[in-house]
Amino acid sequence: MNLKQFSEEVVYLRTKNGLSQKELAKGICTQPAISKIENGEVCPQLDTLNSLALKLKVPLSHFIDIILYDNKDYIDQTITYIEELTSRHQYKEAYHLVKAKLTMKNQDPWFHLYLLWQRYYSGYQLKFLNADECIEGLKQLLLNQSIIMERFLNVRILNTIGTIYSDQRKYHESLFYYEKILNDYSENFINPILESKNIYILRVIYNKAKTAYDAGNYPLAVKTVKKGILLSIKNQNMSSIGQLYYYQGQCYEKLNYPHDEIKTSYKQALYFFELLGNHTYVEIIKKLKQVYLTTEEIN
Repeated sequence: MNLKQFSEEVVYLRTKNGLSQKELAKGICTQPAISKIENGEVCPQLDTLNSLALKLKVPLSHFIDIILYDNKDYIDQTITYIEELTSRHQYKEAYHLVKAKLTMKNQDPWFHLYLLWQRYYSGYQLKFLNADECIEGLKQLLLNQSIIMERFLNVRILNTIGTIYSDQRKYHESLFYYEKILNDYSENFINPILESKNIYILRVIYNKAKTAYDAGNYPLAVKTVKKGILLSIKNQNMSSIGQLYYYQGQCYEKLNYPHDEIKTSYKQALYFFELLGNHTYVEIIKKLKQVYLTTEEIN
């Protein structure tokens, strides 16, 4: 039982929320009891723990994870490494790492589902599983609602299902899952985890725009792209904004928008690709969209 880390987390969250020990204790327990909790002398009962979680604006599972598991840092490091592998499309390495981790006993339940998600997707990319097998497995993971809501794993699984359907050119099904995510999404900033969710939502929006474009639904693609650009600006995040402007230009071409509006979209896309050092996209846009760029911009 990790009482030291738990007590430190209570102090941190209480301070972050601008509460005194007396204010935190009100309606829950006594101020001396809070003092003992923060000194690591006692572990509160589950009902008290739940009340503390509500007042400190974190899920109950956040405290339970800290109390019951001493390997949070290890889990976070493993997740970071797995996601570095998948971002580089090193699915074989990711698959074997995940497979090895899944054999470990007494696994954190959330981490176990996270590993299963990564195994299904890496297995699909490596053609160990076909699309139907992967989607069915992912849908089974979604049944664990009480666990996968943590760290928006549910959103990531739904996004993966949408991506696989799009790969299979089942655009209607793909859009259904992207829209399911976005319809349930609200832009509330409470803590860094939710800020990470807002950034991940940009990926969902980009995927939806691309799928709508591939399906020939250009008005929907334009509407989705504009939403993504606005959210990128609001979150001061440029991770997807170049691609969003590029698809805006693509859609404008299909819809016969004025030349200057198309040009502006591609110029914006080129600006962000160059700013972020995304040389592959820089070369693509200069090669394929020269007619919309001045001589100075393509040199």
